[in-house]
Amino acid sequence: MYRDDDAARGARADALINEISDLERQKVARAEQDHRLQAARLELASIQAPAPADAPRPPGLFVHVFVFSLAACATFVGYTLLF
Repeated sequence: MYRDDDAARGARADALINEISDLERQKVARAEQDHRLQAARLELASIQAPAPADAPRPPGLFVHVFVFSLAACATFVGYTLLF
């Protein structure tokens, strides 16, 4: 065996170790990006969720006028019968 073979193997091993470490860093970065992508999709889905269909609406103008008229009529009838 030649002395240069050991040096070549050592250089190749160093190059492979550096390549593996770079690939591992890229793998971790991709995993973080995938996690953030999933979280962003879930947040967007919760923001875009439709409002519940059976949410009560506040009474409109017609209902207010009707209730006021009914109360006025009841007051008039009660006042007329008592006095």
